[in-house]
Amino acid sequence: MLAMIKAGTAKLPLDRIAGLARALECDPVMLFMLAIEQLGGDTTELAVRQIFGTLVTENGVAWLEEIRRASDHTNPSLTSKARSAIRGIFGK
Repeated sequence: MLAMIKAGTAKLPLDRIAGLARALECDPVMLFMLAIEQLGGDTTELAVRQIFGTLVTENGVAWLEEIRRASDHTNPSLTSKARSAIRGIFGK
């Protein structure tokens, strides 16, 4: 079945994503996004958010948790200075 999904001859059933992600040790959100794309749906981030709300990958969760710890869980707003600092991490 995996070979067929990889080859594009079979579609990944959405109800199987969580189990397959565990078996493959991959991020279920990323696998979900790929499955939606494979189904031919609108995969823009906006469309996915409209359907499911904001999806966060495991890496995204780690970033959010670190921001919360660094701010003593004060829920800081994203200021232009903070945005610049984050972008600077990635050389942008």
